[in-house]
Amino acid sequence: MAVIKNSSQAYGYKYTSLADIANAGIKIPKMRTKVTENGEYVEYLDEDNTWQQGARIVPITMHGQNEAQAYGASLTYARRYTVQLAMSVVCDDDKNVETQEPVRANSKKSSGVDIDYIKTTLKTLKTNDEVDKFAVAVNKKYPNITDKQKALLGAIFSEAREELE
Repeated sequence: MAVIKNSSQAYGYKYTSLADIANAGIKIPKMRTKVTENGEYVEYLDEDNTWQQGARIVPITMHGQNEAQAYGASLTYARRYTVQLAMSVVCDDDKNVETQEPVRANSKKSSGVDIDYIKTTLKTLKTNDEVDKFAVAVNKKYPNITDKQKALLGAIFSEAREELE
């Protein structure tokens, strides 16, 4: 697992920027945004030249920001976490770096979350209602997962819903 040191500082706190990740020798994949019925997501182009769903763009607002600044901050945050997801890296400003495992869509398990079981079960479901009920059950089974794991599970469930349409 690659751990990237942060070197950027703004607004009184340190963080790892996409430039820090690129400077560490990690290839930044092509990205785009996609709006779905479940929200807006960053997608990245994987090594097979296939678009994969990454982090959700969650609206955030900070005191003094206008709408464009708030969207830009949310997009930047989602792009950073999409790169971390896609390239299996963590940044040293993430909490508990020593205990984190990289989260990838093709991982069998991610810190105890059985991704293969979830994907296999989703393939057996016939309606979006069944998918939604299974999502509730998974959330109950794994109440203490990380934000990256939540993003991965969100992407997996969104893909399952899209396949049913």
